[in-house]
Amino acid sequence: MLLFAFAVFSYVKVVSGFGSRRIHRLTRVYLQNEEYASPVIEALSKGLQKTDITDIIWDAPKRKGLSTSEMTKLIETGLRQREWFVTGNVIPELFAEDFKFEDPDVKISGIQEYAQGVRRLFDQETSRAEIVSCEQKETDDGAKVIVTWRLSGRVNIGPFGLEIKPYIVYTDLHLRSSDGLIDWQVDRFSVPTWDILLSAFAPWLPFLAPPAAPPISRSSSTS
Repeated sequence: MLLFAFAVFSYVKVVSGFGSRRIHRLTRVYLQNEEYASPVIEALSKGLQKTDITDIIWDAPKRKGLSTSEMTKLIETGLRQREWFVTGNVIPELFAEDFKFEDPDVKISGIQEYAQGVRRLFDQETSRAEIVSCEQKETDDGAKVIVTWRLSGRVNIGPFGLEIKPYIVYTDLHLRSSDGLIDWQVDRFSVPTWDILLSAFAPWLPFLAPPAAPPISRSSSTS
């Protein structure tokens, strides 16, 4: 979530000499429970139009007690159909009440807050979250589902929006041992965050990171 905002923050750190200094603060913009690492991200978020998702039953009964294999199948099927990483069209039944999303620059508490955040960030006409693979893994702190997917499209930044250079995202969905629900999500990216920004404004620059991720083959996106 807020991938482009992360890129802005990273770029500002480079050009203005922020170094590793972080200004952590809890702020409420349109969503509740969002913690930003920089006032730059906060300011950028204020420019996003408030969005309410009204076609999801947020208080639907939780699907507790499913096996890791069953959860993996439900997550993969749901993501291929709904692409909720960019649409926000999540399946609340699969998520714990205390769900948390995080990456190096932002933390969000609550599945509804997360869903509304991605819905207002990504342009719903062009943005895609194409699934490459969805695999289960047992770890020391419980099971998790690792989703590899290709992000493309536009973000609602600026008066006309900005196009994203397609890249690969690696998402870890941790399954809580007590009931099997998703209680946290961590995203990792195939390109540096500063590259996301510069690729949008100046894609001709010679020092940019790897080229855009190629389109997902039909066999990968439907298998």
